[in-house]
Amino acid sequence: MKWLLLSCLVLLIALQILSVKKTKAINLAKRTTLITDTINFTKQVQPIFVKNCSPCHFTGGKMYARMPFDQDTTIIKHQAGILRRIKKPEENLILKSFLEQNKNGLPDDKPLH
Repeated sequence: MKWLLLSCLVLLIALQILSVKKTKAINLAKRTTLITDTINFTKQVQPIFVKNCSPCHFTGGKMYARMPFDQDTTIIKHQAGILRRIKKPEENLILKSFLEQNKNGLPDDKPLH
């Protein structure tokens, strides 16, 4: 009787673990789909860089003259290096979506901010 109860308990735990892994895989698949809504540089992209790349890539920073991250054109021109450094899946997805939306350049080559 004890073995039967123990076996049932082990089976329930295994099913729970498999269920959690499956849910995580589904959620990850949903997060890798590009965002189809228009991404606003100032409201959605720039805050990612303020959080991750300040103060160096913003006014007064030592890298600002070479790569100013308050300009959308910089992001587009240096996308490979930027995507390699921004690792949080949610932030990376926003950046990829922004870059995909601007893959042919910015409209009229004018900054969006």
